[in-house]
Amino acid sequence: MPDYLEVIMSRAERRSWTAYELSVIEKHAGKLSLQQIAERLGRSPASVSSMASRMALSLAIDPVDTHDAWLCCELYKEGLSIAVIAEKMELSRRIVSNIVFRG
Repeated sequence: MPDYLEVIMSRAERRSWTAYELSVIEKHAGKLSLQQIAERLGRSPASVSSMASRMALSLAIDPVDTHDAWLCCELYKEGLSIAVIAEKMELSRRIVSNIVFRG
């Protein structure tokens, strides 16, 4: 199949963004990585990045404020797992691990 036909076909497969998908991007921008958001939505990282840009949202992960970092450490001391803390705090497991183990 010629390359130009593949491009035409891939453009035809594009789907509109739903209100739910836009809310997921808005909710998780700056908290989860681009890859994680894309996986949750079943979209490519490029499409999520493009939409976030159109929404004037930064996908750069914000540093966690001191209270949230303290809370992560306290929850870990109480016996909660990294995964549970990450879900409750709406942070990635990597960020929670960095907070808990690196201080």
